[in-house]
Amino acid sequence: MSAQENEDLVAAEYVLGLTDDATRQSLDKRLNEDAAFAAEVLHWQKAFSGLDRITPSVAPAPGVWQRIERDLSRAASTASAPRTSAHPGFWLGWGLAAALAGFLIVSYVTRPDVTPALQPVAVLSGAQPDAQFVVSLDKSASLIEVSALNITLPADKNFELWLIKGSAAPQSLGLIARREGNAFKLPAGALDNQTVLAVSLEPLGGSKQAGPSGPVVFQGRVTLL
Repeated sequence: MSAQENEDLVAAEYVLGLTDDATRQSLDKRLNEDAAFAAEVLHWQKAFSGLDRITPSVAPAPGVWQRIERDLSRAASTASAPRTSAHPGFWLGWGLAAALAGFLIVSYVTRPDVTPALQPVAVLSGAQPDAQFVVSLDKSASLIEVSALNITLPADKNFELWLIKGSAAPQSLGLIARREGNAFKLPAGALDNQTVLAVSLEPLGGSKQAGPSGPVVFQGRVTLL
């Protein structure tokens, strides 16, 4: 397994809640410090939420639990028999790959106009260490997509996204209206490694000034590869 494949597996296990408490605490801390890992976690969250949306609810047939109990009893009776098995991560990796592959196939069949892959370029952090906005860039369409991690959108105010380049005045890109899929069109050459993105808390409808009228609660620098 390559280093990247291992990173994918760790992020997927984190999203599925398969890690022990100590590992999860370590990954919680890493989520706040590692933009690439935060983006990988967001990727898996979107993938599995997509599976939830496209998988219909099916009631189990009568007798399913009885068969499960019978199989568990049979497995327990043979647990002491020596056997060779692959590392648990091997099977988990195959399971995750199969689940994601199924999601992608269904997405392609039902949505042939599936959006291009996005490149994570910034993580906007604030006072709460476990809350961030993850910003991804779609170069082909010259836009960015903003998604919220552990952030509750206010009911009586709006989050507003600002682009700041050097000493130039902040430029509003628009309001963040939902947790995922907030897309903002960019002017040509808007992003570079000196660009800062910030989120302010504004009255409903956004700032009525040229710049933020409310407090800047999240910010982060763009990193382009």
